[in-house]
Amino acid sequence: MKSVKITCLACLICGIILFASGITLLFNIKTAPPSPVVTENSTPSTETKSFDIINNYTGNMNPINFLVLIKEASGSNTDTIIIANYSPQTKQINLLTVPRDTRGTNRSDIKINSFYDMGYRQKMPKGTSELERKHNALKYTAQTISNLTNTKINYYIYLEIDTIKSIVDKLGGIYFDVPAKLKYNDPVQNLHIDLQKGYQLLDGDKTEQLLRFRKPQTRYYTREELKEVNKYYNGSDLKRTEMQINFVNAIIQQKVSLLELPRLIPIVNYAFDNVITNTELNDVLSLLGAFTQGSRPEMNTFKLYGIDKRIAGADFFIYNETVEDTKSRELLRADKVIEQYFTIPYGNFIPDPASIYDFKIANRDNPSNSDTDSVGDNKDKP
Repeated sequence: MKSVKITCLACLICGIILFASGITLLFNIKTAPPSPVVTENSTPSTETKSFDIINNYTGNMNPINFLVLIKEASGSNTDTIIIANYSPQTKQINLLTVPRDTRGTNRSDIKINSFYDMGYRQKMPKGTSELERKHNALKYTAQTISNLTNTKINYYIYLEIDTIKSIVDKLGGIYFDVPAKLKYNDPVQNLHIDLQKGYQLLDGDKTEQLLRFRKPQTRYYTREELKEVNKYYNGSDLKRTEMQINFVNAIIQQKVSLLELPRLIPIVNYAFDNVITNTELNDVLSLLGAFTQGSRPEMNTFKLYGIDKRIAGADFFIYNETVEDTKSRELLRADKVIEQYFTIPYGNFIPDPASIYDFKIANRDNPSNSDTDSVGDNKDKP
């Protein structure tokens, strides 16, 4: 059957994908096929036909895991990496963030945020399109992160910071309580951050400033201002991730509701054209249902925990089979958290036993997490 472009059902999961805002809600109203029941060995169908989604959708009730990747503003690294779990039965959303400086494998000294670029540069058959290269890079990254975290992954979702900025503008901005004065200038990156403390409406440009800020430049601060900003930012990328999660919650509370749904429609085509994903339509519709309902459990948010280590002149984060609950600050065994919050019945990307990350290389007696991006030559930039 002739393929028809899906035109009316694509909306970001504003909460997870918008820098942290990490997951996408893509959705279709007019022309899309009902997705078949997915098994571990099945492949998505490319056939499409006219179908009344709203009246005929039943949905897959199995929990699903999304890998959300957001590309840095300059270069090709993916500096926001999140595994997002959603259960249609409970409407529970769980997030696990992976620090960008994490050592990706035991066999190479390469940071996890570089694996997308590595996959993109792999030798491909002559005639391979740009989009096919990007999908290959995403598959390569998803498999690596599956091996690293020992987690099955169903789908990947990839977007760039400019997409996020445009979506925030199209949403009319997001109100957010900026916890401290944020000031940073780097002409080389064309990065200029200048946000005042307080509750305010952030447009796309100011959103980028908030989400990219990681450490203050002392020359712009008084002693008291510096003391205040250091409560929230200590140079660690993990602290920046926490602020991104707070921004996620603000988006969900303000924009993703049944009352806002008509206003989201104009964003649909833009979002669909500016994300790369292998998402199944039925699973995305389940997510849309969760985000447009007022009553759902609060998100559980975790991040990988470990130690900082200097390897071959670069600063790495070494995951040590521990995760931190970002709300309670409690340290938990990773396998227990994965089992409770991120277990799914099948996955397009399944941990490869031959490539499972060797946690013994981590020094369990010296966990820090605080200096990952500030030790060494101190040249890391937001």
